[in-house]
Amino acid sequence: MKLATASLIKEIDEYAEKKLNVPTRHLMERAGEAVAKVAKSLTDEGSRVLILAGKGNNGGDGYAAALLLYGSRRVTVCDVLSGGQTSSAGKHFLAACKDAKIDIVDGNSAELHKLIEEADLIIDAVFGTGFRGGLRDQLSSLADKINSSAATVLAVDLPLGVNADTAECDPHAVRADATVALTLKKPAHLAYPAKEYMGAVSLSTLGLDEHLSDFDSGFYSFDQALAREALPKRNATSNKGSFGKTVHITGADKYRGAAHLALEASLRAGVGITYHIGAEDLNFELRAKFPEAIYISESALLDRQSAQSKSAENATRPLPFEEKSPKGILNEPDIKCPVSAVVGKHSSVLIGCGSGVSRELCRLIEELVFTEGAPLVIDADGLNSLAAHSSPEIFKRARRRIILTPHPLELSRLFGYDTEYINAHRLPLAKSIAEEYGVILLLKGAGTVITDGEHTYINESGSTALAKGGSGDALAGVIAAFAAYCEDLAMATALAAYLHGRAADTLSAELSEFGVTPSDLPREIARHIRLISD
Repeated sequence: MKLATASLIKEIDEYAEKKLNVPTRHLMERAGEAVAKVAKSLTDEGSRVLILAGKGNNGGDGYAAALLLYGSRRVTVCDVLSGGQTSSAGKHFLAACKDAKIDIVDGNSAELHKLIEEADLIIDAVFGTGFRGGLRDQLSSLADKINSSAATVLAVDLPLGVNADTAECDPHAVRADATVALTLKKPAHLAYPAKEYMGAVSLSTLGLDEHLSDFDSGFYSFDQALAREALPKRNATSNKGSFGKTVHITGADKYRGAAHLALEASLRAGVGITYHIGAEDLNFELRAKFPEAIYISESALLDRQSAQSKSAENATRPLPFEEKSPKGILNEPDIKCPVSAVVGKHSSVLIGCGSGVSRELCRLIEELVFTEGAPLVIDADGLNSLAAHSSPEIFKRARRRIILTPHPLELSRLFGYDTEYINAHRLPLAKSIAEEYGVILLLKGAGTVITDGEHTYINESGSTALAKGGSGDALAGVIAAFAAYCEDLAMATALAAYLHGRAADTLSAELSEFGVTPSDLPREIARHIRLISD
């Protein structure tokens, strides 16, 4: 589902008026109808309704709603900014309210506090998509009074203090019980932290449904329709080579299970051939469980590496799996290690799941980043190893596509942001990192954000059922599989997150969010692939 930014809403309004001959007044009237309908569902006849109206179109929507609620409810409108209405459409509904003898009080009125205390329903029609920056003293005080009142709160498009585009929230932002989204949903309706301020969100397209497909902001809610679009069709004449080859470099003694989870997830996600490079005992363990995969011994590669380094002129240069120099960015290597040679034959590479944090792993990742080849998915300890021994600056010199899958703490370690800051600015921060470093970033958490800097997806599936060690390993395996045979990598990464979350949702319905384990996920993910491909 497409999401709209504030600027896109203005563009749509202008298009409706100039191309469709739908005046802003008509759109405002439809918005008022949508708000009044929800307001009536939240109150009984005779209830006290206080409408807080700003001076822009959002306030005009509030005046339009007041006309429809007046008579069946006791309605008072507060001109919050003491500015009346700035648009001709808003002035029309303000005048209509005055003609109907609806009580209108000034934002500086001494009785406003009493009106808030006595209200059964407060309708927030102050800014909508027009809010930017922070709330001034008067408005922050007003928001605090609303939040401390016993009234039900209904927001028109967006609560006061919430940024439509970035989902950032002022510390005093209004917490609504319900929100009526107008025309299209905005990123803030779905992305955290703003989503916590929305309550139940309903959508009114204001009668523009058939025309909205022509507009695109680059923000999307990843839903089943997008999932069907992202998943390639499997031609009846296809063979294993049609769906790519993925190679996993995962697992260490302490976290052997991570390799199991990632490998099964890739196998279940439809990739043609799956390889695993690892210690012989881990490969033996995996082979017994997953005979479908192909296993390459890490020790055999090390032996080949040793022979290569001895014969090379610059054999003294540190190579992957050896003790390395202090933290710093690796110069682009002259000698390619055997791992790079093997990986070069594949369609995607996954590294880091349960691998342990080490300088050796960091050097191997640097080697792969600087080598031309297939997309590289860096997860978990791969990210932590880079944070400990290298710098994200290496991504600016990458010779292959890079997909990063951090949770907030891993993002904090690698890029230096405080986790509290990350959680408060999830959407704009993820987008800016993807743009600056040229990566695809999947920022885990409620409302997982997936972005390549140009297209940004917000995932609504999933729950606390995924808040268990190992869930991320299954997700990484699915991403690696899709990256091997899907053309659009950002959409493929979002598809993996969507299916991962949907699997958790349906398993939770059976087992509860407490009872789902990461081992349950790969098979359930496969079932959801079937459901979207039918």
